[in-house]
Amino acid sequence: MNAARLLFRSCQFAVLAAGTAAFATSTPIRIEQTVEPRFPVALALSPILTGEARVIINVDDTGNLADLLVTSYSDKAFADEAVSMLKQWRYTAATVDGKPVGVRMELQFEFSAKGRVISLNVFDTVNTLFDKMGIRTVVTKVCRADELDQALAAVRLVSPPKPAGQDGARRSVVIDFYVDDKGQPRMPVVLDSPSAVYAQAAVDALGQWRFSAPTRGGHPVAVRARQEFVFNDGS
Repeated sequence: MNAARLLFRSCQFAVLAAGTAAFATSTPIRIEQTVEPRFPVALALSPILTGEARVIINVDDTGNLADLLVTSYSDKAFADEAVSMLKQWRYTAATVDGKPVGVRMELQFEFSAKGRVISLNVFDTVNTLFDKMGIRTVVTKVCRADELDQALAAVRLVSPPKPAGQDGARRSVVIDFYVDDKGQPRMPVVLDSPSAVYAQAAVDALGQWRFSAPTRGGHPVAVRARQEFVFNDGS
């Protein structure tokens, strides 16, 4: 019997076009698991009995899966299975004050395989015992900024224009996002903004930025970052 379990780890409203006013009412995203996750076929003859994968998804305000980013896995086959399932599932957008909004959420998949008959050599037996004891080697694809081989650097910057019809007062937008292993900004979440128009202008500008490809120990990784965009008369 094959089994997989999905755990919701964290959720943030990716308010791409909303201000920071207090939310009166909200409803969470709904995920319809139209296809059941399975223990990866690629590992059917392996000594691996359990595994995990974590994936960040961005579901937009229309309920479409806009983006996803694998953050960690115990074996790449688990990540591949999780990604395959997420692309086939259906989503209903979250709402804030009755208005659909985009959501960034991290999901954890837990896999297990039972009732299999496998042949083990000495090395495989050790790995299986570690697996049964809950000892896994997890590959982390997202790291902290201080773990990078070199500081993250923007190689292409685009300044957001001041929204039309706005006064010249100084305003700022703060965005939390990820930079993937190619140096591209992903999964933006507006943490602070005076209004929807400023938030959207900042998100649009960030989408055109490019960064140096982040690495850790010489290997490509993704990294979480934060950026403030300042609007004033000189914007």
